[in-house]
Parts: sequence; C-alpha cells; structure tokens
Amino acid sequence: MAKSIADQYNKKIQERLAQTLRELPAILGEEAVNFSLDSFDQEAWSGYSQEVWDKRKNPTKWGKKDETGRNILIKTGRGRRSIRVGRIEENKVFIRAGGPEAPYMRAHNFGFRGTVVQNVNPFTRKMSNGKQQQVNGFTRTIKQNLPQRRFIGGEKDSPYLKARLKRVTIAEIKRTLKK
Repeated sequence: MAKSIADQYNKKIQERLAQTLRELPAILGEEAVNFSLDSFDQEAWSGYSQEVWDKRKNPTKWGKKDETGRNILIKTGRGRRSIRVGRIEENKVFIRAGGPEAPYMRAHNFGFRGTVVQNVNPFTRKMSNGKQQQVNGFTRTIKQNLPQRRFIGGEKDSPYLKARLKRVTIAEIKRTLKK
C-alpha cells in the first residue's frame, strides 16, 4: 500500500515536471525578448562588457531639431514592438526582430555598410519666395553606414542573459515542485 502511494506521488511529480519542461522554452523566449527590450532602455548591449550604442549623428546638420532628445532607435516604436519569439523548437528558441513591418532592424542589430538605392516619390517643394515647385519622382544611390547597435543575441554572447535564463528556469522548476 505504501509503495503505491509513493509511486502515485512520484508519477504526479514526473508529470508536472514534464509539463513544465514543455512550457519552459516559451517562458524562456519571453524572458529573452524582455532582455532585448531592456537593451533599448539602457541604449546598450549587456554582453561580456557593456557595449554602449553610438550616439546619433548631429541631427541639426540637416535641420531636424526634433530628434535631439529622443532615444536611439526609437521614433515610432515600430521596430521595438517587432521583437518577439519567432520560432520554438525542442531545445531552442529563436527571437526575431523586424519582419515586414520593420525590415531595417536587422541592419541596426548587426550594423550595415554599403550602397542603398532610394526611391523618392514625387512631391511639391515650397520655395523661399513663396512659390511651389513640382518635383518628379527619381531614384538615387547613397553610401550608408549604420553602426552596430546590438539588442538581440544569444546566451553565448551575454553572461547576463544566461544568468537571467538560469534564474527563471530554477524558479519555474521550484514552483512546479511546490505544487
């Protein structure tokens, strides 16, 4: 009789642990997303050392005075909102940023140096004498240099992320065993 009660208890514990281990990748994925979002608040990547993002170029050089006080990489928040769990496999979770709504986020995370073709739509320009001038649409090629401002990485790249995931894993297992 005592053996069957112990066996039933062990079986319940094993079932709960198995369920927790099935749910754990999604929980860890959300924790990794939150770690990436914290990089936006800190304006730095917490790797083996704190990699502070390069500051924005002088925006007043082009006459854009409204960008002096805002955070780096955040204007509308679309890129930040695009960070989410992309795919969950058995022992891996893939975090993605960008996609169709913010394709530029990959270039910001890894940095980019190269030439880009820009399509300029037709528009109306207001001249200094008060007249308006119609400008035809055209394309132009520019050399672009985006510095790397890393916000997504793996646990191999950041001991802080690794410790955070370990802490969440231990807390989930302890919570399961306390039930």
